[in-house]
Amino acid sequence: MSMADVVYYDRELECMSRPQLETHQLGKLRDQLHRVYEKSPLYRRKLDGAGIKPDDIQSMEDMHRLPFTEKKELQQSQLENPPWGDFGCITPEEAIRVFQTSGTTGEPVKIMLNRKDWFENFYQQFMHYRCGYGLTEKDILFVPFNYGLFIAWWGFQAAMEQAGLMIIPGGGQRTKDRLRSMIDWGATVVCGTPSYLLAMAETAAEMGIDLAGSPIRKLVAAGEPGAGIPATRQALEKSWGAELFDDIGATECGNFGHECIRHKGTHIVEGLFIAEIVDPVTLEPLPDGVLGEMVLTNLSSESSPLIRYRMRDLVKFDRGVCECGRTNLRLDGGVLGRTDDMFHFAGVNIYPSQIQEILHCIDALSLEYRLVVPRMGSGRHMKIVVEPAQADTKADQLEQACEELAEIVQTRIKVTPDIEAVEGGSLPRFEGKGKRVIRED
Repeated sequence: MSMADVVYYDRELECMSRPQLETHQLGKLRDQLHRVYEKSPLYRRKLDGAGIKPDDIQSMEDMHRLPFTEKKELQQSQLENPPWGDFGCITPEEAIRVFQTSGTTGEPVKIMLNRKDWFENFYQQFMHYRCGYGLTEKDILFVPFNYGLFIAWWGFQAAMEQAGLMIIPGGGQRTKDRLRSMIDWGATVVCGTPSYLLAMAETAAEMGIDLAGSPIRKLVAAGEPGAGIPATRQALEKSWGAELFDDIGATECGNFGHECIRHKGTHIVEGLFIAEIVDPVTLEPLPDGVLGEMVLTNLSSESSPLIRYRMRDLVKFDRGVCECGRTNLRLDGGVLGRTDDMFHFAGVNIYPSQIQEILHCIDALSLEYRLVVPRMGSGRHMKIVVEPAQADTKADQLEQACEELAEIVQTRIKVTPDIEAVEGGSLPRFEGKGKRVIRED
């Protein structure tokens, strides 16, 4: 693969030197600070409380003086000032689109977008994705999600429409109908959460559909960790016979990261965002290559700019120049987990992605699972609920697979689990974000 295969949306911003980029970011940051100080009551209170005025930020080193923004602040703002809260910078009369977060970590946060954010800023964000993925006007995009208040793939679809791709909307269909539609209509690109893409592949196999022999050449995965887990990536690419690309974003702050055709990490769109990495406990900055929590500042949003927003995503930064020529920092392996998915049990911090990775090693077990975490002090073990990969799996094979799972979990995670096997296909599949950790009261 040569450099001739690499396509940029804004080559100057994507390939500029770090000093030039930080000069660009500082100017945009100061503009945003003036915006939120003048138009967002929440941010005026936060900045006044920290003793900071917008003009006090004179360099990127001054970023640490700015207070963090927490999701719970946005939730509290909307609870006290329903329905929109007082953190945004536009009025309902200026808004043309409204969305809300999924609610997997508490009360959903509602977001308004004005015309510029929807038609210009989202378009710019997703055009970075389109170019990074190597999509062209010849591609046909299948979008298998229900069109509701979750932003999910709304922005991606709108930008790809503007870019000239044909869109096949798959909302309101069952998985089997979606599979038939995308095959019949000749889709070349399919997007979805890693969980749902895996579920679609399972259903396709049951229907006798050869996805690897179809025109589908690329998958775009977002909404949850998974595309960055090597075993999950391998399973998706093998079952679909397609190249997988990671897409990261959030309803609150936009779409900020994409893979490129070199697959050397997830690029942050640093012309439009400032990304930091901190220790999730101390909130102190961390060096590149160390696992930490990502903090994001949106430099382009007019509607709901967020300053130093704690994403809860666990990542590793790599500021080296990518083989594609982009100098913007990359997330090594994409999003590796979430701090709010982590749970503490038997003196160990456990991430669901660890269980997912282990399941890929055991052929007799499906990749679907649930983690049941007993209440502290109950004396019970953590339980992993699994199912056989095939309906005809024999009882002794299933028993052996469960024993193998328990042994690997004990070796790698240092926790002794109980394993419960249920009937194949009985664990619900997720179209959106998968919630696989069940905490007992």
